[in-house]
Amino acid sequence: MAANAESDRTSWDEEKGVLHSFLLNFQSADESGKLVNKYMRTLQAIANRECKLLNVYLDDLRDYLAEVDPARQRLLEDIQSNTMRYVGIVAEAADDAMPPPEGLPQADIFDRLLESRSERLEHMRAQGGGNSGLVDTSTAGVDAAKAGRLPAALTRRYDVFFVPEERIPIPEEDLDPSSKERTAPCPVTRMRGVNAALIGKLVRVKGVVTHVTDVKPLASVITYTDEESGSELYQEVLGRTFVPIEAQKKPDGGKWVVAPTMQTKGSKFIKFQEARLQESADEVPEGATPRTLSLHLRGEVTRSLKAGDNVVLAGVFLPEPFSGWKAMRAGLLTSTYLEVMHVTQAKAGYADMTITQDQIDAINALGAQGNVFERLAASIAPEIYGMREVKKALLLQMVGGVTRSFPDGMKLRGDIHICLMGDPGVAKSQLLKHVAKVAPRAVYTTGKGSSGVGLTAAVLRNQVTKELVLEGGALVLADRGICCIDEFDKMEEGDRTNIHEVMEQQTVSIAKAGITTTLNTRTTILAAANPAFGRWNLKRSPGDNINMPPALLSRFDLMWLLLDKQDLEQDRRLAQHILSVHQGVVAKDDSVGDLVAPELLRAYISLSRRQAPYVPPELSDYVVAHYCALRQRERDDMDGRSYVTPRTLLSILRLAQAVAKLRFDEEVSRSDVDAALALMTNSQASITPDIERRVRDDPISRVYQAVRTHALRTRQAEVSVETIRQLVAFDREINKDAAIEQCVREYEGIAVWAVTRDATTGAIASVRFPEEDIALAL
Repeated sequence: MAANAESDRTSWDEEKGVLHSFLLNFQSADESGKLVNKYMRTLQAIANRECKLLNVYLDDLRDYLAEVDPARQRLLEDIQSNTMRYVGIVAEAADDAMPPPEGLPQADIFDRLLESRSERLEHMRAQGGGNSGLVDTSTAGVDAAKAGRLPAALTRRYDVFFVPEERIPIPEEDLDPSSKERTAPCPVTRMRGVNAALIGKLVRVKGVVTHVTDVKPLASVITYTDEESGSELYQEVLGRTFVPIEAQKKPDGGKWVVAPTMQTKGSKFIKFQEARLQESADEVPEGATPRTLSLHLRGEVTRSLKAGDNVVLAGVFLPEPFSGWKAMRAGLLTSTYLEVMHVTQAKAGYADMTITQDQIDAINALGAQGNVFERLAASIAPEIYGMREVKKALLLQMVGGVTRSFPDGMKLRGDIHICLMGDPGVAKSQLLKHVAKVAPRAVYTTGKGSSGVGLTAAVLRNQVTKELVLEGGALVLADRGICCIDEFDKMEEGDRTNIHEVMEQQTVSIAKAGITTTLNTRTTILAAANPAFGRWNLKRSPGDNINMPPALLSRFDLMWLLLDKQDLEQDRRLAQHILSVHQGVVAKDDSVGDLVAPELLRAYISLSRRQAPYVPPELSDYVVAHYCALRQRERDDMDGRSYVTPRTLLSILRLAQAVAKLRFDEEVSRSDVDAALALMTNSQASITPDIERRVRDDPISRVYQAVRTHALRTRQAEVSVETIRQLVAFDREINKDAAIEQCVREYEGIAVWAVTRDATTGAIASVRFPEEDIALAL
């Protein structure tokens, strides 16, 4: 056994020497292309107190070993299978390779404590007495450290993390003779594949962050004062629980006469944060629910996750035994967690996106070709036929306007809210899905499957601390992103009112269970809804068809109506397009040119969002004149076909700023305002598909309106023909019997109601609305 232990120690020392040499000698090209010692540069920054993080890239180690010592390639596998042990070895090697600081760093309280401890240790060593030890919590006793030396965990000012390989060598038997590629992307472990066989190993998983706690201090090294000798004792804490030193034996095997005193100020604390990762939707099997994985973040990796992030995480899969009463009930079972070492954003936000020089060149070439607005809009959901104006609106929504904040706290939002309303089967949900896929930060939900707290925030109890905490909903998760809400009309009215504050003030005010706070929901709303009673009724006013309160309706910058019209030529082109999509061929629109790839589209939007165009004073009169014209048109149009409020003026400005951003211009021009007004006019025109049809002059619509109003007022789905005659008896402008018969026949044909006829004569006896329609309208 002793020989094996000595052999293991020799092996650890040899590997430490290899890693020490790697840190000293590995070179890579910097930003200017010059070869530099990559890790010595990082260690110098750590020594200068400019950095607290040492990331060891396994790709670098593989290249270094392949060049210097190919026989040591197994070291990579050892690091990936026993990661936490090698974190300590690399830290020791880094301590040995640490260069002296350049200049004199500014001293802090930690330096004063270390200086005092060093002086005391020198004094105790000179007198030949005193104990200073580092407690190993895996044993029951106190392991004395070497005399005159403080614990490395106490003096170390940096964290060591391993970054897994991005690409791995392809085995010889799998190489393609016709290809020069010798490496393949490193696979990501599915969350359902993270099991007991991977405990202690470095793994990569992807998912969506659903919950992140606050950063709190976690004890790393506990310092005690020995009342008998006056020396300090140190206990390294490797988990979230530890056995106090007074409960253990003394270094000489005896018992403590006077229990050591814990010195909180002299102890070392590190940043600690917990999070929860949910399985990606594309990895969830059919009929299964998404799994979750607990995450632990320590040191400088904390605050790198936000709720709603779509990430790829690298970390060590570790067990965590239960403590207290849970341990008695759990028996041999343990919970597991992932000790996070590296975070990669699977979909980086627009502000965090790194745009390459090739993408910048492609964007410049795209602008030189002209017609950028049309090409970018056509590249959104190219599988969906037509809808060019709607796609333009969606493009401007992803670009957004400019958010203005004033010294008195007032804020004007720059996000553009859009509602798509129309008949079933016109690809509303497909548009929402595509926008959620293109946008780097997006949440997709449905109205019927979302409650009020599911959209805003819920108050839950933390399982560890037992304190009440806020759990962000879909709108909070989509902060600085897009929240796509399908089936918006199916939401409960009480839940839909929670969105009012979100859409305008972009905050959520919470006052629940003693928690009173305000959460940021700087999100863009893209909603899809069906009209009242399922399909758009051309004989009724838009207000009756939309079935939304004016307070909510005015918060949408654009409202688009998508109708399923019967047109022979249009239906033929649509059918040909759908067949082409099923055959894997997307027809190209010759009028706009080649489509833009999704990656380039995302880069273009990211670059344009960094602009902040302003409205020049000379455009003020022009914008005001057009806004007043819209208000005048609404006053003249008394049938409620448009709804123009002062918020409409802000919508015009936001749309104009978004168009200016696409041109990378710092100033909004008149053409930008014209483009915004054109979109506004087209959206309002879509709400009035047959403007020449007037409800007030249509006798059939009058009869229907009277019948429906009576059914809603009496809450009776069935209305007899005698009652219908009484309802229209005082209307002198219509032919009663002819209008009633034609109204009953037309609305029976579009399945608005069912007709009951006399069994003998076949005459109309009554009409009956569906029960759910009456209940929904109420």
